[in-house]
Amino acid sequence: MVYIALLGIGKGVCSASPRQPRDCPDKCGDVTVPYPFGIGSECSLPNFHLNCSEGILLTVTGNVRIDNITLETAQMVAYTQLTYVCDMAEESTQRMSVNLAGSPFLLSPVANVFTAVGCSQGFGYRMSSVARISGSSTGGRYLAGCITTCASVNQSAEDGAPCSGQGCCEASLPTGLNYVSVFWNKNNSPDKPSNRCEYAFVAQKGRYNFSRADLVGETLAQKYGNTKVFPLVLDWAIGRNEKVTCPPPLKDGDNEKLYFPYGVCISTHSHCVNASNVTPGYFCRCNKGYAGNPYKENGCTDINECDLTKYKDVYRCHGGTCHDSEGNYECNCNFGRRGDGKSDKGCEPVLSPAAIAVIGTISAMSISAVLLIFFHMEHEKRKLRDHFNKNGGKLLKSIKIKIFRKEDLDKITKNYSTIIGKGAFGEVYKGTTCEYIQVAVKRSIAINKDRQKDFANEIQIQSQISHKYVVQLLGCCLEAEVPMLVYEFVPRGSLYDVLHGKNGNMRREPISLRARLDIAICSADALAYMHSQASQKILHGDVKSGNILLDDEFMPKVSDFGTSRLMSIEKDHTNWVIGDSSYIDPVHMKTGLLTEKSDVYSFGIVLLELITRKKARYDRNNSLPLNYIKAFTEGATGQMYDIEILSSGEDVKCLGEVGLIAMQCLEVDVDDRPTMTEVAEKIKRCKSRWLQSHWHGKTKAL
Repeated sequence: MVYIALLGIGKGVCSASPRQPRDCPDKCGDVTVPYPFGIGSECSLPNFHLNCSEGILLTVTGNVRIDNITLETAQMVAYTQLTYVCDMAEESTQRMSVNLAGSPFLLSPVANVFTAVGCSQGFGYRMSSVARISGSSTGGRYLAGCITTCASVNQSAEDGAPCSGQGCCEASLPTGLNYVSVFWNKNNSPDKPSNRCEYAFVAQKGRYNFSRADLVGETLAQKYGNTKVFPLVLDWAIGRNEKVTCPPPLKDGDNEKLYFPYGVCISTHSHCVNASNVTPGYFCRCNKGYAGNPYKENGCTDINECDLTKYKDVYRCHGGTCHDSEGNYECNCNFGRRGDGKSDKGCEPVLSPAAIAVIGTISAMSISAVLLIFFHMEHEKRKLRDHFNKNGGKLLKSIKIKIFRKEDLDKITKNYSTIIGKGAFGEVYKGTTCEYIQVAVKRSIAINKDRQKDFANEIQIQSQISHKYVVQLLGCCLEAEVPMLVYEFVPRGSLYDVLHGKNGNMRREPISLRARLDIAICSADALAYMHSQASQKILHGDVKSGNILLDDEFMPKVSDFGTSRLMSIEKDHTNWVIGDSSYIDPVHMKTGLLTEKSDVYSFGIVLLELITRKKARYDRNNSLPLNYIKAFTEGATGQMYDIEILSSGEDVKCLGEVGLIAMQCLEVDVDDRPTMTEVAEKIKRCKSRWLQSHWHGKTKAL
């Protein structure tokens, strides 16, 4: 029997792309050894040295026998021993371990699975056997396992059944795994049968089929002994230890990618492919239409796609004549046929004479269909004009705001394919204009018929708003039943996503105390501007962290103005609003009246989010404002602050001041709440005192 074992010679990948000498053997028994692997120290790339020894297993990287090496997928098939425990008259045990540390090889998490076979019983009732696998990966130490249990052999799973815990079980492997050791938690029950064996191994998926006979006696151990057992798939890559990856491919136009040789991919018509298994490294592959060894000069050669003996089911040419070309092929349909010979249907026969008789009928039907389509298009155009006029299109044409056509927004948003926000007022989609300007397109929910006549006036007012901390309205589309608004795109997303994670992802961005103070100040300035400095008083009605957007520098822009309510300065309230129940003013909930103090209340909750990094409702149904006020009365607010921004006593003092401002905003009596202008000034003074304390601290340290 012929074995190949890894020697792991040297470190690194030669930057000069070494060539393999001509006299190197390329076979070991029946196993082909392609370059960059080689037998002998001069015949391979560093770390890819293999040893060929008749009938000997070398254990440099564990008891590993290699049976196959595939260049196309950068994988190899190896064999290892079983881990088993047998309670016989003479107890026999064996333990499997594979150590690939320092080599370019990793256990494939996609192609392999950890399997345990066993059945324990004690005192007449069911017991469990636990098989464990430990190891290390690029991500650190690893420990996992699975449990198999059955009251008796006859009560285990049927032969050939999936390993789901009755007699056998399975567990998946992590990525980056370079060392494993398999063992059993031994069951020392006195009633355990004396002829029971338990096995565990890592092997290629689908190679083991469960059999009840494997549970009794040394069936598997005797069947394989010290020979190969089950195949194990290893991923390999060039430069894995040096963390080398492929450069990005060049682009030809918008679609075609141009690949080029790189690193040890020295053959023409070859390219670099980043390694799988979520680790650095790469391997080489011949371009489409070529095959061979990309690690050798001119190793990738043109294939003849027209060779039916090799590629009949790979390169189609049905009903046509195949013509090979460099790196590709053509399929010309034979006489009397037409179509695409490369497609699934191939070249299809031209219509038979019998089909000509129905051409007239088909033509008449086609003309009818064209007329129907024409009338339908005219009907749709009339609907668009009606929507445009109903939504105040004539008025808006007289001002400078840009009017988008519906078909323009369909193209800009790629048929509304990328949604970036969703709330009570509608959905927001990302788009790119023909000038390559990124925008946010908002499709609102249906507008109340009583408000449709006011829509054009509201859009006109929004277009005149110019504040650096308010999302700018760029235009609108009136050719829909519900008008759509086009805003500037703010790249980082909402403050809610930054503080609490996006779409259920718990990963949160780090954000400093200074940045949080700036966000609070600038957002307060924007709300104050809307309440008191704009030409018309604008109430937001839905102030929350989800409606405060952040740019790449963490500067805020308040969004969703105008979709709430625009009011004349003389009006002091409105009873039309849709808001988030976690932020909405309880006074408004009770009376139905919305005032600027309702926005102040909601902003107070946003301030508490900034200093605690807790949601308005957190840990299922805990209320952030109620819990903070309770903690304040108990003198325990420090326990609620976000520890990420606590580095000194001055930080705690600053957070306490912001918390007091927030509680003022949350006062039950609306008259006791500050205005947004007062809130902004209070936070500015708080930030100034905090900066001065830090400056004095640094001066003393010097």
